[in-house]
Amino acid sequence: MPVDTRTLEDDRLPSWAEEPPAPVGGSLVPGSQFHEEQWIMAAGMLARGNSFLQVARAMGCSRTTLWRAYYGSKDFRVRVWWEREALNREAELRLSSLRALVAEQIERLVSSGDPATVRWLAERLGLFAGLSQQQARQPEPVPPPSIIVPELDDDGPGLLRERTPPDPALVAAILNRPEADGPKGVYPWTLTPEDPFPNLAPGPVRRRGAGAFARIR
Repeated sequence: MPVDTRTLEDDRLPSWAEEPPAPVGGSLVPGSQFHEEQWIMAAGMLARGNSFLQVARAMGCSRTTLWRAYYGSKDFRVRVWWEREALNREAELRLSSLRALVAEQIERLVSSGDPATVRWLAERLGLFAGLSQQQARQPEPVPPPSIIVPELDDDGPGLLRERTPPDPALVAAILNRPEADGPKGVYPWTLTPEDPFPNLAPGPVRRRGAGAFARIR
């Protein structure tokens, strides 16, 4: 029996399962001279933890241009938030897979009679009576207090992820600066618009002997 689509109208998927949020202004950074694909790449790189310097070099723009988009476009910050939510969900799934692999390896080592693994597992399970009594006499350690880092709190999509609020005068000065291109051809992962197939890889590419200090033979 097919599912009535009207029953799914009120369903809300989690942020990591939904499609990327559509920009309100039609583009992530309205009025930008850089392509929309470049800003999408920049949002993904920032979500992965790349620095603003690395992202600016990959885009071929100045760091001021990137900060201008970050402070001036909430749609851009929302896209960074969505990319981060999707990455966090994928990381949780990968950790679950790693736990299953670790359990299989421990089971294999115990079955083969590996003494170090057997002793470690016995201590973890509390199979040694003397060890258990000794642990019972020792006071339980006090867990460290939980630390909440403000810039890692993603409850509000599009919020500025900074420990202290930025200076409004400094933000206004950055927003008043026009967009500018970055250095071209200095780094092997820098976007060069003249290339017929530009490389938008989210990170540096190692090239031996291709740089300012290449050995001349």
